[in-house]
This record gives sequence, structure tokens and C-alpha cells, in this order.
Amino acid sequence: MYDKTEADRAITFIENLKHTKGKWHGVYFKLLPWQEQIIRDVFGTVKPNGYRQYNTAYVEIPKKNGKSELAAAVALYLTCGDNEWGAEVYGCAADRQQAAIVFDVAVDMVDQCPALKKRIKLVLSQKRMIYMPTNSFYQVLSAEAYTKHGLNVHGVVFDELHAQPNRELYDVMTKGSGDARTQPLFF
Repeated sequence: MYDKTEADRAITFIENLKHTKGKWHGVYFKLLPWQEQIIRDVFGTVKPNGYRQYNTAYVEIPKKNGKSELAAAVALYLTCGDNEWGAEVYGCAADRQQAAIVFDVAVDMVDQCPALKKRIKLVLSQKRMIYMPTNSFYQVLSAEAYTKHGLNVHGVVFDELHAQPNRELYDVMTKGSGDARTQPLFF
């Protein structure tokens, strides 16, 4: 079923963030209709117990259409706005540098949001941000799959999935990683 309150909550969180690049820098993130539909579908479609229906969202966005901004906003929502104590949110890509692109956008969004800035501790040397009220974090990972077993995943933002040399990292991050969570999301 559709829970408008949950969908609106995610939309409101995201639209209180600001863009980070070019002429849009500092402008509030007003979701375009297609972006809003993605967020409403992912966060507003719930099971009878109230938890999200979908735990995987596969989204293809052409170049220069705000993919990194949307992914960073989703990562921040999962870390700071999803009411999950000790949320572990991970940024993945074909290499750590690519995964850091979305993380760096999230850092810029935090820097422009006083409410988040006073609640988040940034550990830039580790590409990690810690949301102190719930002891949750968003962390960039390297691409070596063999070192990722046993993570207690609440969220994964997987950038440039098509550039993966194989399925190993995707499988490690999605198969069983979120089993201890009530509503993990692989975005």
C-alpha cells in the first residue's frame, strides 16, 4: 500500500538539502517529477507492517541529469532521516574514487545544511560521516569484494553498477547483508 506520510517525509528531507555544483550550487533541491516519483515509490510503498515494500531500487539516469545529487540525497536520508539506530550506509562503485564522488556531494550538502552540519561528524580521511544522534554512518568502500563480508547494511548506494568487472561486490553487498535490518535499501 502507499503511505503518503512516509513518502512526504523522504521528499521533505531531500528538498531541504541544497545542490552542490555549478549554477545550482546553494539552490534547494526541488525534485523533478520523475525524481519525485522514484522517491515516492521507494519510500512510500509499504507492506502491511509499515516497512518499505522495496529493498532494491535500480535506477538508470543519463549523464548530467543529477544522478550523484539524487544518490547523495538518498544516502543522507538513509543515514540521518530513516529512523534506523546504528544505520550503516555504504557507497560502492567500481573503485573507491568513483564511490567518493557521491560521498563528496553528500559532504557538500551537509556543509550547506546547518541542522545536519551540527549533528554530523565528518572523517574525511576515511570518507566517512557519522550521524551522532543515532550513531549511524555513511562510508565509502573500496571495490575489493572479499573484504566486505559480514557488514550489517541498512543502505547501499551503488554508483556506476555497469562498470563493475563482475558481480562479486554487488553480491556481497546485497546477499544477506541487510538480513538483520527491518527495511534495508540497495539503491
